Amino acid sequence: MVRKAAAWLLLAALLTFIPSRTAHAGVPTADNLIGGQSQTFTLTDQYNRPRTIAFPTDKPLVLMLGDRGGSEQIEPWVRELYQRYGDSIEIQGIAILRGVPAPIRPIIRSQLRSRAPKSVLLDWGGAIADMYRCQSEVCNVVVIDRQGRISTIVRGGVSPERARLVCQALDRIR
Repeated sequence: MVRKAAAWLLLAALLTFIPSRTAHAGVPTADNLIGGQSQTFTLTDQYNRPRTIAFPTDKPLVLMLGDRGGSEQIEPWVRELYQRYGDSIEIQGIAILRGVPAPIRPIIRSQLRSRAPKSVLLDWGGAIADMYRCQSEVCNVVVIDRQGRISTIVRGGVSPERARLVCQALDRIR
Protein backbone atom coordinates (compact mmCIF):
# COMPACT_ATOMS: atom_id res chain seq x y z
CA MET A 1 0.00 0.00 0.00
CA VAL A 2 2.87 2.36 0.79
CA ARG A 3 4.44 1.60 -2.60
CA LYS A 4 1.22 2.50 -4.38
CA ALA A 5 0.98 5.79 -2.53
CA ALA A 6 4.63 6.54 -3.27
CA ALA A 7 4.10 5.80 -6.96
CA TRP A 8 1.16 8.18 -7.06
CA LEU A 9 3.20 10.85 -5.29
CA LEU A 10 5.92 10.51 -7.92
CA LEU A 11 3.33 10.73 -10.69
CA ALA A 12 1.92 13.89 -9.16
CA ALA A 13 5.40 15.40 -8.96
CA LEU A 14 6.13 14.53 -12.58
CA LEU A 15 2.89 15.91 -13.91
CA THR A 16 3.63 19.28 -12.35
CA PHE A 17 6.17 19.77 -15.15
CA ILE A 18 3.73 19.03 -17.96
CA PRO A 19 2.02 22.06 -19.45
CA SER A 20 -1.66 22.33 -18.67
CA ARG A 21 -3.79 22.56 -21.79
CA THR A 22 -7.09 21.15 -20.65
CA ALA A 23 -8.96 24.38 -20.12
CA HIS A 24 -12.24 24.64 -21.95
CA ALA A 25 -14.55 27.59 -21.66
CA GLY A 26 -17.96 26.60 -20.40
CA VAL A 27 -17.24 22.97 -19.47
CA PRO A 28 -20.68 21.58 -18.64
CA THR A 29 -21.42 20.15 -15.23
CA ALA A 30 -21.07 16.42 -14.81
CA ASP A 31 -24.27 16.11 -12.76
CA ASN A 32 -26.15 14.56 -15.66
CA LEU A 33 -23.46 11.85 -15.97
CA ILE A 34 -24.30 10.43 -12.52
CA GLY A 35 -26.25 7.20 -12.87
CA GLY A 36 -25.27 6.87 -16.52
CA GLN A 37 -23.22 4.10 -18.03
CA SER A 38 -19.50 4.63 -18.42
CA GLN A 39 -18.23 3.91 -21.90
CA THR A 40 -15.56 1.34 -22.62
CA PHE A 41 -12.25 2.89 -23.62
CA THR A 42 -8.66 1.93 -24.25
CA LEU A 43 -5.58 4.02 -23.51
CA THR A 44 -1.90 3.16 -23.35
CA ASP A 45 0.17 3.58 -20.23
CA GLN A 46 3.70 4.87 -19.77
CA TYR A 47 5.04 1.48 -20.88
CA ASN A 48 3.01 1.81 -24.10
CA ARG A 49 0.81 -1.09 -22.99
CA PRO A 50 -2.85 -0.74 -23.93
CA ARG A 51 -5.39 -1.03 -21.13
CA THR A 52 -9.08 -1.31 -21.74
CA ILE A 53 -11.52 -0.10 -19.12
CA ALA A 54 -14.63 -2.21 -19.60
CA PHE A 55 -17.42 -3.53 -17.45
CA PRO A 56 -18.36 -5.57 -15.49
CA THR A 57 -15.37 -5.45 -13.15
CA ASP A 58 -14.39 -7.36 -10.01
CA LYS A 59 -14.13 -4.23 -7.86
CA PRO A 60 -15.54 -0.71 -7.86
CA LEU A 61 -13.32 1.54 -9.94
CA VAL A 62 -12.10 5.01 -9.02
CA LEU A 63 -10.65 6.97 -11.92
CA MET A 64 -8.43 9.90 -11.00
CA LEU A 65 -7.95 12.22 -13.93
CA GLY A 66 -5.68 15.21 -13.77
CA ASP A 67 -3.67 17.62 -15.84
CA ARG A 68 -0.61 19.38 -14.48
CA GLY A 69 -2.53 21.37 -11.88
CA GLY A 70 -4.79 18.49 -10.93
CA SER A 71 -1.91 16.08 -10.53
CA GLU A 72 -0.86 17.84 -7.33
CA GLN A 73 -4.16 16.74 -5.75
CA ILE A 74 -4.00 13.05 -6.73
CA GLU A 75 -1.65 11.66 -4.07
CA PRO A 76 -3.71 12.88 -1.08
CA TRP A 77 -6.81 11.29 -2.65
CA VAL A 78 -5.01 7.98 -3.20
CA ARG A 79 -3.70 7.97 0.36
CA GLU A 80 -7.17 8.73 1.76
CA LEU A 81 -8.89 6.00 -0.25
CA TYR A 82 -6.24 3.32 0.31
CA GLN A 83 -6.27 3.97 4.05
CA ARG A 84 -10.00 3.41 4.12
CA TYR A 85 -10.55 0.73 1.46
CA GLY A 86 -7.19 -0.93 0.82
CA ASP A 87 -7.36 -3.32 -2.10
CA SER A 88 -11.17 -3.65 -2.06
CA ILE A 89 -11.35 -0.97 -4.75
CA GLU A 90 -9.32 -0.31 -7.86
CA ILE A 91 -7.81 3.10 -8.45
CA GLN A 92 -6.64 4.02 -11.95
CA GLY A 93 -4.82 7.24 -12.72
CA ILE A 94 -5.27 8.97 -16.03
CA ALA A 95 -2.92 11.78 -17.02
CA ILE A 96 -4.69 14.39 -19.13
CA LEU A 97 -2.01 15.35 -21.64
CA ARG A 98 -4.02 17.24 -24.22
CA GLY A 99 -1.78 19.48 -26.27
CA VAL A 100 1.54 17.79 -25.49
CA PRO A 101 3.43 17.82 -28.80
CA ALA A 102 4.18 14.41 -30.32
CA PRO A 103 7.99 14.86 -30.18
CA ILE A 104 7.81 15.32 -26.39
CA ARG A 105 5.61 12.27 -25.73
CA PRO A 106 8.49 9.73 -25.56
CA ILE A 107 10.17 11.92 -22.95
CA ILE A 108 6.97 12.00 -20.87
CA ARG A 109 6.64 8.21 -21.14
CA SER A 110 10.27 7.72 -20.13
CA GLN A 111 9.94 9.97 -17.10
CA LEU A 112 6.76 8.20 -16.01
CA ARG A 113 8.42 4.79 -16.39
CA SER A 114 11.23 5.81 -14.09
CA ARG A 115 9.05 7.58 -11.52
CA ALA A 116 5.68 5.83 -11.50
CA PRO A 117 5.88 2.04 -11.63
CA LYS A 118 2.09 1.69 -11.34
CA SER A 119 0.30 1.98 -14.65
CA VAL A 120 -0.80 5.51 -15.50
CA LEU A 121 -3.02 5.80 -18.54
CA LEU A 122 -2.16 8.61 -20.93
CA ASP A 123 -4.99 10.64 -22.43
CA TRP A 124 -3.03 12.49 -25.12
CA GLY A 125 -6.03 13.79 -27.02
CA GLY A 126 -8.28 14.53 -24.06
CA ALA A 127 -11.11 12.25 -25.24
CA ILE A 128 -11.52 10.57 -21.85
CA ALA A 129 -11.25 13.91 -20.05
CA ASP A 130 -14.04 15.18 -22.31
CA MET A 131 -16.12 12.04 -21.75
CA TYR A 132 -16.14 12.67 -17.97
CA ARG A 133 -16.32 16.45 -18.44
CA CYS A 134 -13.14 17.00 -16.47
CA GLN A 135 -12.21 20.40 -15.20
CA SER A 136 -8.69 21.72 -15.59
CA GLU A 137 -6.30 22.38 -12.74
CA VAL A 138 -8.11 20.01 -10.34
CA CYS A 139 -8.20 16.28 -9.70
CA ASN A 140 -11.37 14.76 -11.18
CA VAL A 141 -12.46 11.71 -9.16
CA VAL A 142 -14.94 9.42 -10.91
CA VAL A 143 -16.45 6.53 -8.92
CA ILE A 144 -17.86 3.71 -11.07
CA ASP A 145 -19.65 0.59 -9.84
CA ARG A 146 -18.88 -2.94 -11.02
CA GLN A 147 -21.47 -2.75 -13.78
CA GLY A 148 -20.08 0.52 -15.14
CA ARG A 149 -22.61 2.99 -13.74
CA ILE A 150 -21.14 6.31 -12.72
CA SER A 151 -21.86 6.65 -9.01
CA THR A 152 -20.37 10.09 -8.39
CA ILE A 153 -17.91 12.63 -9.75
CA VAL A 154 -16.03 14.94 -7.41
CA ARG A 155 -13.60 17.65 -8.46
CA GLY A 156 -10.82 19.17 -6.41
CA GLY A 157 -8.44 18.22 -3.66
CA VAL A 158 -9.36 16.09 -0.68
CA SER A 159 -11.56 17.91 1.79
CA PRO A 160 -13.84 16.47 4.46
CA GLU A 161 -16.93 17.14 2.33
CA ARG A 162 -15.47 15.75 -0.91
CA ALA A 163 -14.06 12.68 0.87
CA ARG A 164 -17.48 12.09 2.47
CA LEU A 165 -19.16 12.16 -0.96
CA VAL A 166 -16.67 9.73 -2.51
CA CYS A 167 -16.75 7.38 0.49
CA GLN A 168 -20.56 7.38 0.59
CA ALA A 169 -20.61 6.38 -3.07
CA LEU A 170 -18.03 3.64 -2.51
CA ASP A 171 -19.84 2.34 0.58
CA ARG A 172 -23.06 2.04 -1.44
CA ILE A 173 -21.47 0.07 -4.29
CA ARG A 174 -18.88 -2.14 -2.54
